[in-house]
Amino acid sequence: MLPAVKRWISVCALLAVAGCGDPPAMDDAGPPPDDAGPTAMDAGTDAGPPPPMCASTGGGALPSGLETLSYHDGTGGGLLEAQSWAVTSGGTEHRLAEERAYEQSRFQIEQPTRVHGFRVRWAGVDALPPSAELEAGLYPDFGHNGFDMWSTAPYWTGTRCVSELDADGWVTYALDAPVEIHEPGLVYVGHLRDGAGAPGWYFDTSTDTTDGSCDRFADCRMSLNLPDLEPSQYNGLTLPLPYDYLVELLVEPLGDAPEDPHFAPVPDLTVSNRVSFGDFDADGWDDFVTTGPRLYRNAGDGTFVDVTAASGIGALGASGNGVWGDYDNDGCLDLFVFAESMTETDRLLRNGCDGTFSDVTEASGIADPLLGEACGALADVRAPAAAAAWVDLDADGWLDLYVANFICWDSGETYADYVWLNQGDGTFRDRTARDGFSSARLASRGVNPIDYDRDGDMDVLVTRYRLHPNALFENGGDRRFTERGAALGLAGVEIRRAYGHTIGAAWGDLDNDGDFDCVQANLAHPRFFDFSDKTQVLLQDASGIFADNAGDWAAQDLAGANGLRYQETYSLPALADFDSDGDLDLVISAVYDGRPTDLYHGNGDGTFVLHTGHSGITVHNGWAAATSDWDHDGDVDLAMQTFFTNEDTQGHWLSVRVVGNVAANRAAIGATVAVTAGGVTRLRYVEGGTSQGCQDSMYLHYGLADATSVDSIAVTFPGGATVTFTGPFDADQRLWLMEDGTVHPGWAPPAP
Repeated sequence: MLPAVKRWISVCALLAVAGCGDPPAMDDAGPPPDDAGPTAMDAGTDAGPPPPMCASTGGGALPSGLETLSYHDGTGGGLLEAQSWAVTSGGTEHRLAEERAYEQSRFQIEQPTRVHGFRVRWAGVDALPPSAELEAGLYPDFGHNGFDMWSTAPYWTGTRCVSELDADGWVTYALDAPVEIHEPGLVYVGHLRDGAGAPGWYFDTSTDTTDGSCDRFADCRMSLNLPDLEPSQYNGLTLPLPYDYLVELLVEPLGDAPEDPHFAPVPDLTVSNRVSFGDFDADGWDDFVTTGPRLYRNAGDGTFVDVTAASGIGALGASGNGVWGDYDNDGCLDLFVFAESMTETDRLLRNGCDGTFSDVTEASGIADPLLGEACGALADVRAPAAAAAWVDLDADGWLDLYVANFICWDSGETYADYVWLNQGDGTFRDRTARDGFSSARLASRGVNPIDYDRDGDMDVLVTRYRLHPNALFENGGDRRFTERGAALGLAGVEIRRAYGHTIGAAWGDLDNDGDFDCVQANLAHPRFFDFSDKTQVLLQDASGIFADNAGDWAAQDLAGANGLRYQETYSLPALADFDSDGDLDLVISAVYDGRPTDLYHGNGDGTFVLHTGHSGITVHNGWAAATSDWDHDGDVDLAMQTFFTNEDTQGHWLSVRVVGNVAANRAAIGATVAVTAGGVTRLRYVEGGTSQGCQDSMYLHYGLADATSVDSIAVTFPGGATVTFTGPFDADQRLWLMEDGTVHPGWAPPAP
């Protein structure tokens, strides 16, 4: 979905009536009286048996002391039957009151909760016999977009009789057995209204919006799903509306939010939608850059200092975020700033090793040229870069650059990626669309270089949006690349000549079997659920093929067999062993207002357990993330809109910094590092950039669980040379591993 397009459906735009933003007309029944609380019958007490012909399967007793979740204001005069709202579908105008429609009311569950029942206020029942049954149910969420429920797999459905309604139409439904919700999320109360004249629910007539739109997640908790319209969509047409049904959820909280969340936010330390960690002053402490660019130096005392001006970056006119790499091998990390802009240029900023930077873009030969093309009102534009990464493509010891170019949102035009080959003399040669790299103009969103097959040379994964296939450029060892994304299972699933909306990806050995697996986060709309690529956990087999282990989503109650739940707008995955138990864990951001960030703990076999309720991560509408042990306490912290310190480490750990001082690039970007401890070998690699233009720390973290020492460490540098460091090495420390075989313990780097 384009950023310029509203992520919620605008009610005024879709409902073909005048005065859409005005409160709906009041029904003849009028608002309920002030005292519209539960009656003795609603509370589950014995009010006599229902009429013999009515089953009333929802009329059981409820426990006392339940809490009521409610959003409506009690006015309750709105009825779908009384509205003239209409939509056009298939070239025909459809009056909503005449269509079959699920009336749906959304509830936010913030803590572990047991749902026992719900209350609703019915209307349109006067012509029905007393024994007529009114069905309603409790339903799972469908993608966390705020207006779609999983109507085909209810938690529970039941009936009450017309004779059991009180004078104002209220009635309580008691579940046969309570439903426990263990993680924060959404549930729905809904029923299928069978067209014109059928019974329906009252909704209130006030709204927090002035234009009838549902731009804010919290504004629209009422929705209509019309399963018979838009047959090309998975669940028909769903419309959010800025009102609230007179529906109340009866719940039993199972405890407050945990007192010991995994992460704690750092006050007053905010970052943008991109952040990259890099120790630019080589003091052993991770610094970071975020979109601006703004540069922050780690003071080593739990704080960061804004050095954007002092470093000279603020005066260079660069725009965007950057990725760190020592392109001239002088031991100081330089910064490539990529601009997701139609007018700003990409820039190469050289680190002077004195805390300052200079713009060497022109001298380096790197260019971001004007294309002679238009984008909306702009007549002559440049390719907008969504991400970039440093990678030694030819294993000559000098870092090259891959730049992922994205899209003009106004026209939908996409652009070819740029490839820059480092000549070792401070200049770069343009290898765009050469050496096997593609000239195709596709919507590249991220670039994640890695030696995925562990053959000693660097391969390049490019993630793409707009239903374009992801690409894996496999390195043949002679700077000749072959695109093998589809052949390896990394391109996405092709259905109807379309792939996925892959925003971000992350590499890691998820099952500890000695090879790298891949998590790809996909934006997948519920209306296209049947063919959209959902977020994938792609495990690599012995033949180098990747396969998604989600299994049958529909059979798993909207959670894959790998434990990942379905979220419509998953954005960027970040992998790290946050609890140091030896298994990689997963954080995935989700974009759009109201969408939460999810934390999953890894099981070490490629499957995960959701722990969002325990995470402490408060970010909604998060784009990107990066990880680093920036406070030197031995666990991995998180940066995502703000900084979060890790508060829940359980096991021993090892921090490793690899340095190329023989033939590899000085920053050792691309090196694969295998640490063996307690009979288990765990893989990490040194990143030169990730999807969405972020970058995790070059200080690699290994959770060791109960192991108190490390047996050996094997480092494979780009080019294929492997250096083995034989232990034992004590756990709970940092080791500096040099390409020449020397080892230096300690947080601080060795003396030059």
